[in-house]
Amino acid sequence: MAGVFESVEKTTPASGFVYLPYMTNGLARREGLLEDDIVGSRDPGDPDLDNPVCDGDIAIPIDVDATGFWLKALLGDPTTSEATGVYSHVFRSGAWSLPSMSLERQVPDVPSFEMFSGARANRLQIEMQRGGRLNGTVGVIAQGAATPTPATAAGTPGSFGEVPSRFMQREGVAKIDGAAAANVVGLSFEYNNNLDPVETITGDGFIGGLDPMRSACSGTMRLRFFSETLFAAAKAGTAQAISLEWTKSARASLVLALGRVKLSVPGRPIEGPGGIEAEFQWMAGREADGDPMLTATLVNEVETY
Repeated sequence: MAGVFESVEKTTPASGFVYLPYMTNGLARREGLLEDDIVGSRDPGDPDLDNPVCDGDIAIPIDVDATGFWLKALLGDPTTSEATGVYSHVFRSGAWSLPSMSLERQVPDVPSFEMFSGARANRLQIEMQRGGRLNGTVGVIAQGAATPTPATAAGTPGSFGEVPSRFMQREGVAKIDGAAAANVVGLSFEYNNNLDPVETITGDGFIGGLDPMRSACSGTMRLRFFSETLFAAAKAGTAQAISLEWTKSARASLVLALGRVKLSVPGRPIEGPGGIEAEFQWMAGREADGDPMLTATLVNEVETY
């Protein structure tokens, strides 16, 4: 898959594409069938194709470089600063205007090249655990897709590197109010733009646009029960600052910071002779001073996105 940000929405640029690593790619154009509704015969007539729907989930590695492409798609342009060849890209939630993309699915052995345009990132999901590689799922909605062709329209794409430098789960830590959270067994994170398709009558198979509605950031946090502290905070409705951090080196790190998070009050079932675990539901909101709900900071050697 190759991708590029569009300067004019739904208009595919002639250059600037970059290869985007992924594990699975569910982005596809689908057209359903409309059943014949004319009466007069027991057997129906031919069905008709309905308008196309272009969306799907893409499973991606959370890596040092290419992740910035998806964070920009999800949250908008970052604020970037540089020090001795190391760049800190700070992405913030809350933007009303999000960039659109052209994404090309490439199957050169067929050959088949399918271009999706006017695409936007709707959501990002990440699961945090003790071991393994750090992966994510990006939900993408496109406004339309061209008929597949035997030749690419992406030119010669650039690359974020031959082999992605992936973050590992063992490099991660979850912090609550600035301190490493003890006894966290697993944590899920989801940011959702809640994009609303604009179903205008266009005559070309495209939808009219994708409007971002109120965003949401939520998930679960599973803890081995050893203290009443977090339960007491949840019962009192006390907001917590939570950050998810992965660090490879001083030149490669990712931080997802949520300044104001409230927790549900979970039960504590005893399921056998082992330890007691409890699963908190959490939801984030904007901070009291108006600061954004989510701040994502990616440090790497990529100059710009």
